[in-house]
Amino acid sequence: MMDAGGYAAWAAAVTSAATLVVTTVVGGRREKRQWAREALTDAFVAFLAASWQHSDLAKVSATPPDISSAEAMDGQYGEMRNQLTRLRLLSPPDVVRAGETLLRLQRRVKDAGSASERAEALSAASTGRHDMVSAAQKAMGLRRPWGAPPRGRSASTAPGLPEPQQPSDSARTRADEFS
Repeated sequence: MMDAGGYAAWAAAVTSAATLVVTTVVGGRREKRQWAREALTDAFVAFLAASWQHSDLAKVSATPPDISSAEAMDGQYGEMRNQLTRLRLLSPPDVVRAGETLLRLQRRVKDAGSASERAEALSAASTGRHDMVSAAQKAMGLRRPWGAPPRGRSASTAPGLPEPQQPSDSARTRADEFS
């Protein structure tokens, strides 16, 4: 027959085994979530970087683009397509739709036949990028979308303060010129 010490040893062993199992399961889930979040962040960043590069190439190329400019834009467009595939695997439908829309808008930038069409297409692509960032932020729970009021507050800001806004593409380009 087992004495109290034996029962205590068995209880400690069972508790230790249960703790090990729970820690392994919870830790594995945490690592999987962390990997998915990092992969998703990498895909967002690469997708948006390719979009920026595509637009930047379009801004400096002729209309219609010469062969080297067209090839460079095609390379960035291809990168966007590759990253969109990753986003399809890791993102909710709203993010995928925003990415697909931005991809189509970038194609319009390259295919624009005149300077005015290109300017319109670049503006639409800028809006598409902003929509993509907002969808990505929402999906990842990072922060509220640009211009959205904080939870529990109205859309107005404190008196005398401007409304928060994401910088436009033209503001980003001007800032890049000074850096």
